Amino acid sequence: MAEKTIRSHRARVKQANDTLKNNPRYSKERISIIDREAFVEFYLLEDIVKLYNDRLRDEQTYVSQGRLDEKGRKKNIEKFSAIIAVFNAAIGAARSAINSGDYKKVWKAIHEGALMAAANSVKRLPELKNLAIEMLRDLSDDMLVAVEVSRQLDEDIDDVDAHELNVRKVKDLPMTAEYIEEVIRTAEAAIPDRKRTSILDSNT
Repeated sequence: MAEKTIRSHRARVKQANDTLKNNPRYSKERISIIDREAFVEFYLLEDIVKLYNDRLRDEQTYVSQGRLDEKGRKKNIEKFSAIIAVFNAAIGAARSAINSGDYKKVWKAIHEGALMAAANSVKRLPELKNLAIEMLRDLSDDMLVAVEVSRQLDEDIDDVDAHELNVRKVKDLPMTAEYIEEVIRTAEAAIPDRKRTSILDSNT
């Protein structure tokens, strides 16, 4: 079960201060408090990737209970993988900017409050992805590959839905919400009454 791994601003400030003090690469620089935010926000990106790697791992190891449950699991794997790909690209771009001393580019591109709020809620995954793509554009003009990866994954998910819809039409199968609910009820009735680990537990 994934745990909350996004640290507070204060905790990341402490890590940034330790880095600036102890890393010979930065200790001789007189980095301002404002530019220190580039490091603080860079660590936020790393925290978000760790969080979604945990959530992805939970989905990959979860044993699904029926076809509908398995479909949801696969969608989550694809969505989480897309988020991780975009944020890993952002980390690479931010690291490059920091290494070249362009701290302003990093702290201007990373909107800490909005990212923290969206990352902590799976329901806000589309918002998080949009924030990540906008951040990539601000960090680097050469990040179209990561954006394309994210877009392609979304299209794959849409293709799965469209294919299932076409199959139902060809086979003249019912496609109503009532039918889906009936399938869920039947599946739940067949599942032994025991506690199951769910990715949703990490969001409560």
